[in-house]
Amino acid sequence: MMTTMSWILAAATLCSALLHQTQGADCPQPATPLNAEVSVGGLTAGSLATYTCDPGYSLFGSDSVVCDANGKWTGKLPICATNVAYRKPVNQSSTARGGAGENANDGDLSTVHDGTRCTQTFVETSPWWAVDLLQQYEVSVVKVTARGCCGHEPLQDLEVRVGDSVHYHQNRLCAWLPGVIEDGTTRELQCARPMLGRYVMVQMVGVSGSMSLCEVQVYSTQEVSKERCSPDIALENLATFNRTCYHFQMQEGGTQEIAKKKCAAKNSTLVQHIQAITQDFLASELRRHEDTMTTKLLWVGVEKDEGHISRTWRWTDGTKVLKPLWGKEQPNNYIRDQNCVMMDGAREWLWNDVVCSLNYLHWICQFGPPSCGSPDKSENTTVAVKIETHAAAATDVAAAADAGAANAPASSGEVAVYSCPKGNMVLGDRKRTCGQTGLWEGEAPTCKYIDCKEPGSVENGKFVLLDSRTTYDARVLYECQENYTLGGSKDTITCGDQGTWDPPSPQCLFSWCDMLEAPRHGGLEVTGRRAGDIATFLCDPGYTMIGTKTVSCQLGGGWSGEPPTCRFVDCGIPDDIQHGEMTLVNGTTYLGSVSAYECDADYWLDGPMTRSCLKDGRWTGDRPYCILINCEQPEIPHDGYVIGYSFDVGSEVEYHCEDGHFLTGENIRVCTRDAIWSGSSPNCTYVDCGRVPTMIKGFVTYETEGAATYLDSTLSFECVPNHRLAGESVKTCMRDGKWTGGVTRCEEIRCRNPEVPDLARISVARNNRRLSSSIFRGKEDMLPDQTYRVSSSVTYRCDKGYVVEGSNLMTCLSNGTWSATAPSCKYVDCGHPDPIKPGIFRLLSNKTSYGSTVAYECAPNWRVEGKYRRFCQENGTWSGPTPKCIQILCSKLPTGNVAGLEVKEGTRTVGSNATYSCKEGYTLRGDPTRPCLQHGVWGGKVPSCRAVVCPEPRDIINGRRLKLNESTSFGTIVEYLCFPKYNLHGAFQLSCTQTGAWSHLPPKCTLDDTDYGLVGDNTVDGSSNSARGSDAGELDGSSNTGMYAGIVVSLLLVVAVALGLAFFRTRQRKLASADKGAAVKPSEDTNRINGAVTYGGLNDPTTGNNIYENIHDDLEPDPNYSELSTPPSRIRNSGSNTYNNSNGSNNVYNNGSNNGSNYSNGNNSDRLSGHTYSNGGGSVRDSRPGSGMGGYPPNQRPRMPPPQPPTVPAGVTINGMSIIGQ
Repeated sequence: MMTTMSWILAAATLCSALLHQTQGADCPQPATPLNAEVSVGGLTAGSLATYTCDPGYSLFGSDSVVCDANGKWTGKLPICATNVAYRKPVNQSSTARGGAGENANDGDLSTVHDGTRCTQTFVETSPWWAVDLLQQYEVSVVKVTARGCCGHEPLQDLEVRVGDSVHYHQNRLCAWLPGVIEDGTTRELQCARPMLGRYVMVQMVGVSGSMSLCEVQVYSTQEVSKERCSPDIALENLATFNRTCYHFQMQEGGTQEIAKKKCAAKNSTLVQHIQAITQDFLASELRRHEDTMTTKLLWVGVEKDEGHISRTWRWTDGTKVLKPLWGKEQPNNYIRDQNCVMMDGAREWLWNDVVCSLNYLHWICQFGPPSCGSPDKSENTTVAVKIETHAAAATDVAAAADAGAANAPASSGEVAVYSCPKGNMVLGDRKRTCGQTGLWEGEAPTCKYIDCKEPGSVENGKFVLLDSRTTYDARVLYECQENYTLGGSKDTITCGDQGTWDPPSPQCLFSWCDMLEAPRHGGLEVTGRRAGDIATFLCDPGYTMIGTKTVSCQLGGGWSGEPPTCRFVDCGIPDDIQHGEMTLVNGTTYLGSVSAYECDADYWLDGPMTRSCLKDGRWTGDRPYCILINCEQPEIPHDGYVIGYSFDVGSEVEYHCEDGHFLTGENIRVCTRDAIWSGSSPNCTYVDCGRVPTMIKGFVTYETEGAATYLDSTLSFECVPNHRLAGESVKTCMRDGKWTGGVTRCEEIRCRNPEVPDLARISVARNNRRLSSSIFRGKEDMLPDQTYRVSSSVTYRCDKGYVVEGSNLMTCLSNGTWSATAPSCKYVDCGHPDPIKPGIFRLLSNKTSYGSTVAYECAPNWRVEGKYRRFCQENGTWSGPTPKCIQILCSKLPTGNVAGLEVKEGTRTVGSNATYSCKEGYTLRGDPTRPCLQHGVWGGKVPSCRAVVCPEPRDIINGRRLKLNESTSFGTIVEYLCFPKYNLHGAFQLSCTQTGAWSHLPPKCTLDDTDYGLVGDNTVDGSSNSARGSDAGELDGSSNTGMYAGIVVSLLLVVAVALGLAFFRTRQRKLASADKGAAVKPSEDTNRINGAVTYGGLNDPTTGNNIYENIHDDLEPDPNYSELSTPPSRIRNSGSNTYNNSNGSNNVYNNGSNNGSNYSNGNNSDRLSGHTYSNGGGSVRDSRPGSGMGGYPPNQRPRMPPPQPPTVPAGVTINGMSIIGQ
């Protein structure tokens, strides 16, 4: 049957259930990850819990969770982790374009690769990158930053592996990211669960390409962030590894002792207990700090045991170094006492032993993290932190947890205390301690809901639910009815962790009195609990009873009176006394305790020696005092006085007499503990020593004030210059009335005979003119007891062949000593003279002593510059500077006024030759070479150059020779022309060559028997250079007829000819004057090569038929007359030259007789520019290769055009006479 209380409990439960159905269930306290804090907005549906990470940690996952209607927190718990890959050793499959593996964990998040910011591999299959974390970590997340745009392979199909194998591909798969990472972005690759391992690899799997990573960050919750180490140290000077903080002190230097003190001042130690992996880490960090270090040397917390033969090294905490990390050839104890150790950058940061007093080394401080950060907790739990700085005093900060700061960072000595909601029991570590490694020990506990259900009912009694619940830790109170007594040890039971009530439910018994409890700080003696039994109460020592000491059990189960209480009687610690000591005799201060008093030495106790603690809590009597012992004022003697102003025990007074008195008796008296002065008072007696006699060559000064001469007065003696005291310089008046010391006098200061070394002589110059001497005297001339006055001087000179070594002058000083030590005479030896190159020296006497001579000679073809002989001087040096050897060169050769002469001098050294040559057009006469002779002069004579001149060229039959000028020198050109109906065989042009011969033999003119029909009326016979266009048969058949006709016509037309000639010449001059220089112009493409000129073409229509039209063009070159070389200029431009083959005057030349510069052969009156040859209205130009005038074969005329119809000329020439047609 249910009790009333059961009905109430059931009703409350039902109401609570209905309320949750209408409003939704509340969520429990949210879980919190390690190194994070949570801000809870509420526990009802829709409430938000927000997470933030501790400084130095990054959050991965959602930063908040939401309470849903079912009382559950939605979302996955985030992770707060720190990067453990920063600047750790790396490796990669290959390196290209400056993309070193270290660029991916240098902390630079830039995505622009300039050869120093990102990694890059060659194009290969499945390229990879890996980092060595130096120890195992639980890796949670790997962040990968891709390179920015553009021009590289994108990151794709990435695979992350974590493990302990150096064969990275064999480690377990952490994460896989198919697809492509966009350029310049960062992706988080989270492991399915935290994976334990030392090596982390990132690989492009199955991809053939180049991999470029700008940054890779590996995150773990098992490392301490730099921000947690110390808020007072700049982060760039901090590093963490293996949950230890390292402070790199690079801004100052000092000895090892200073380094230890500096570290201790910051609750740290000089770096110690360094293992191999820690050494690798520190070395990588030091390489990062190298630019900020003034020296690459740092102290290590290692010292050697004392003793010269000790080889034991210990960390600064005293433990032995088992595996030292020495550098190459260390330790060497090079300069002894090298009892300390430093990290040496020159030895790859390994150890080097040094003396401990070096005062410029940097150091590293090492310390554990002062905080473990925010502890993690499971869902439905709360955590509070107790700061246990020592066992006796702990501060509970549970209030901070209730205020939302439950995960506040812990500090050194902190304890995280977990609790569960009411009705729940803590499963796991209720307390977690912050360890030395900076991690929380143990694991976060969970909560278990426990319900003990309703306890059983008790007969003749009832129970009360004190906490209105039956869950874990709930309490139930039992009460019995009247006249019944509760049987059992306790009237309250509690719901335990096993779901049962503890202790079991009690019983209600009739006529039993309640169980009495002994008073606090007291005891209880009970004879029984039935009616009539007696209970006696007792109090502990120091306590007094308040109430009835004895009670009895009455019917109905009640005691006759209330239990008494024991009140503690504590008189407290009695007041201390100054200059004394209070002692608790029995070590307590409660009732009956006794305190005793005793004064320090030299003090008297004034008051009771002991006091007792009374019932009223007071000590008996008054507090005593300690009074310092003192003496009366001491007696003062006549003519004396006392120094000392304290007369307390142990004080001293010092007796003194007035000036001129001395003390008889003890001068110091002491105040004893008997309050009297030790000894007796002394006496003072007067003393006067009087004045001393006058001093010769000196004077006396009485130093005491007033020139007094009484006891302890002083006087001093001084001598005039150059005199010194013999005796004491200061005297004091003594008790016997005399001055101290014997007689004092002044003596003249003099120097003894100076030392005269062997082979030396001296000259003495005294300050007394009568005794002064400048004669040099030897040792044998010195007087044995001779002395010298102050300022006298001695000059030393050595015998010939010796030199003074040392000072050659000494002066007698005012202290009676010479200013320097006597020199010695050193044999003069100039030593071997300096050599000369290339040359030798000869010692003419085979000696190098004083007076010796050295002669210098140079190698052949070299000469001595300077003096070729030097002498050893008295001062031990060779006279003059060392000569030099200068190479002999011949002078530069002038060419003088020798025309065409050139010279190449060569090196101008002896034996070399100068080579002469002549310019083109000259031949050398004389020796072409001249040698440079031994004395720097040229041998032989200067040659000369003679101009090249060819012999006069021969004339040819049936043709004419054309020569540009009267000269036949080098380069002169001669041309040959054949008469009409004659063909030219051979070169039509000859030039004078360098050898003085013409380039070819003269050509030949042969008769052409080809009939071309009537060509023209211009006829030329063999004697008059006239020609006509007739064949050979006609010429032979009509020669007589023509002759007769000519005679007749000549006679008839004499007058007409004369008139015609006059008219023609006048007209010709007018035309020439009007058109001078414009008849034939050089073509626009005229080229000037080697002085040649190109003229108008052969077929120029303005000139009529070509004079060469009848010349056969199938000539073969004659090999006997072919040109050896093309002359530099075949035709020289010498103005306008016209060739006229008619009678003329003034500048007109007939039949090649060159008396001027204008030539005409027919009626062509045009003035031709350059060398244009006209013969019957034709013009010719040299167009052969090499002539600069065309491209025809050498030694051949240009090919003639086909025969043209006959043309009637405007005039004819007969026997050299031109007849103008009408």
